[in-house]
Amino acid sequence: MLPTVAFLSMEKRPHSRARFEEEARGLGLRVSWLDPQGFDLLVDVESPRAFYKSRSFVQPAAFVPRTGSDTTMFARAVIRHMERPGGPVIVNSSAAIMAARDKLIAHQMLAEAGIPFPRTVLARQPSDVAKMVRLVGGPQVILKLMSGTHGKGVMLGRDFDEIQASLETVWALNETLLIQEYVECGGTDIRIITIGGRVVGAMKRTAKLGSFRANVHQGAHVEPHPLDEELEWLALRATEVLGLDISGVDVVMGERGYSVIEVNSAPGFEGFEKATGINVAAEILRYVRFRMR
Repeated sequence: MLPTVAFLSMEKRPHSRARFEEEARGLGLRVSWLDPQGFDLLVDVESPRAFYKSRSFVQPAAFVPRTGSDTTMFARAVIRHMERPGGPVIVNSSAAIMAARDKLIAHQMLAEAGIPFPRTVLARQPSDVAKMVRLVGGPQVILKLMSGTHGKGVMLGRDFDEIQASLETVWALNETLLIQEYVECGGTDIRIITIGGRVVGAMKRTAKLGSFRANVHQGAHVEPHPLDEELEWLALRATEVLGLDISGVDVVMGERGYSVIEVNSAPGFEGFEKATGINVAAEILRYVRFRMR
């Protein structure tokens, strides 16, 4: 019987799911898909157990969370439950996923490691919004929810009135917003995918006309991008600092050079595969298989 790689994911039919299923059998693996909401956990000193859809959970050879920024506290508990001694191979760990998910913590860790990124302040009902905005060189500024994916939860604040209105809306929903320096990059960014401590490739994304978000799910144009030593170092170092095995590192080029704007623990790769021709699904499964051995 083929060893099972279990993916933890709340998406029903994402591109990545189909691609992993296509590539698995040729690599001597089978894949299964698990919704974190289907789990019940028995936390016990001597015999911790997990149940999935009311049945005893059969441990896979490898457990790969792809919940990313949608990782809830319960999903984290599920991942932690699998991390016990004698459990399956885990790619990525719960601690690394949560560090990447929380943009403020991720930026703090990047700052401590000397990795360049846009200046950022935490906006939690500050008494002087104008002062917070000026600290990062705005307006304009980028406004980001603490967690978000596919370009959602990211706004452009062009002036103080627009920024104040966005902040008040977010605070009314009891959310927290980051105010970030706007880096003029011509509407482009670079996505670099790393797997197992190596860079597999990079693509450039260019925002569609009238948009500032260079995101595939927002209609961005994608093309392959050449790597240089600095880009590779930034991607690998940012991934290492957050403790990730697999990452998608987003970088922009501004007046001061490269800046890391985000590190994703479960990067989508539909646009990446189309742009670069790199078989990301197979690369990830090969790395998981290597870890299993």
